[in-house]
Amino acid sequence: MGFGTVLIVAAAFAALIMAGGIVDILRLGRVRFATAGKRRWHWILLIIYSGPLGVLLYAAAVRPQVAHPERYVDDQQNGLANGPSSAAVGGHAR
Repeated sequence: MGFGTVLIVAAAFAALIMAGGIVDILRLGRVRFATAGKRRWHWILLIIYSGPLGVLLYAAAVRPQVAHPERYVDDQQNGLANGPSSAAVGGHAR
């Protein structure tokens, strides 16, 4: 197996990962992205420009917020967008 074959297999695998990420974005739908305050075309362009790394960024950072917006909307409304403070957890504010 020559270097050209390895390169073609790697490029095909990267294209499959990118296609899977784009299909996932389109499958979740526009309404869910709007609810989460995200724009899906930005993420599609990121995947196209950065390849499989864009899919990793999308899967780690945005997909949980889009797939389950109810987990994040409550935190944003309560002012806990950056995580709970020590006073909210039971500690004392100083």
